[in-house]
Parts: sequence; C-alpha cells; structure tokens
Amino acid sequence: MGSPLPKFDYIERRCPTNHEGEDMSIEDNQKSHDKSDSDRQQWLLDRIDIQDTIARYSLGQDSHQGKDSNILEQWNETFSDDGTVDYSAAGGPKASYRDLAHWMRGDKDTAGSMSTFSNWQHMLSLPNVTIHGNTAKARTDFFAAHRSHAGEGAQVHFNAAGAFVDDLVRTSKGWRIKFRRLELYFGDPLQVVSMS
Repeated sequence: MGSPLPKFDYIERRCPTNHEGEDMSIEDNQKSHDKSDSDRQQWLLDRIDIQDTIARYSLGQDSHQGKDSNILEQWNETFSDDGTVDYSAAGGPKASYRDLAHWMRGDKDTAGSMSTFSNWQHMLSLPNVTIHGNTAKARTDFFAAHRSHAGEGAQVHFNAAGAFVDDLVRTSKGWRIKFRRLELYFGDPLQVVSMS
C-alpha cells in the first residue's frame, strides 16, 4: 500500500537530553529543595505555567480538526513572538512556528501536510522541566493518533510517538516556547479494516 505520509527520521530512545545532547538531570530540580519557601513556591508556579504552555500546543492542534486550521489561536499564546521550531525529523521546516502552522495546515489555496487526515489527538506525558531564572528547558513525550478521511480509498490511521524538546523563556505574558525540536521514536501507518 502506497502512503502519502512523509519519510521520518527516527531516533533511538535514550535518556532525556537537552538541545546540546546533554542528559537532562533531575539534579537541577532537586536544588529547589535548598531554596526558601517563597523561592520554592515561585518554582512551582513556574513549573505549572510551563506545563500549561506545553499543553496549549496540543490544545491548538486538537481543538481545530479537519479543515479548521486556526491553530494559531492557541499557538500565539504558546510560542514567543520570535519562536522557532525544528520539525525536520518529520520532513517539516526549521522555521518560525507560524511557518510550521502553514506547513501542517496549509491555507485556502494550498493543502498542508495534515490535509490527508480528518481527525487527530495528541497525548502528552508530564514534562521533564529544568528552570534557570527566566529560561527553562523541557522534554515532553507524546503519542499522536491521526485518522484519514473516510471514503477516500483505503482508510489509514497513522500513530506516532516521540518527544518535544523545548527551550522556554519567561515573558510579561508568562512562559513561552522560544525553540522546539521534534524527535520521533516511531510512526506506524495502519490500514483500517471494515468490521461489517
């Protein structure tokens, strides 16, 4: 069965790393126990805001199904104004997050890479977060399920697992993703068999 899906560059699953390839140690987060109560409270507030920021990415994807391509409604509150991404592992751009939105969803004249799908769902693990003042690093595993349009030949579901590796910055509006790199562990196109 031929597949319209792009070729992916898969990585071996390994210990969580940052953008420099260094292990993301929990040691930095354990240092929070040596801080004052107010510092620990601020760390927790930051940690929750970072987790919410990461979740807004998937909310943007999953709130806009099919031909509804308005993912920037949430992504403009997820990425910094100068936020960039590296989605080359999935054949995507190394560009601004707005360019990523266009690559995925297209526009009224151009189909996006997700146009072959009618529905999808992105499930996230809890992120591994390291905070350093006004910057932070996070790594979040994901599992994404995609369903092709019914009635257009063989119906295919595509499942993918990987991780988002993020550099975040504190802004006046809260934490935002300044840079995101996509890693893929595996992806499986699955043909749907009729049960009737």
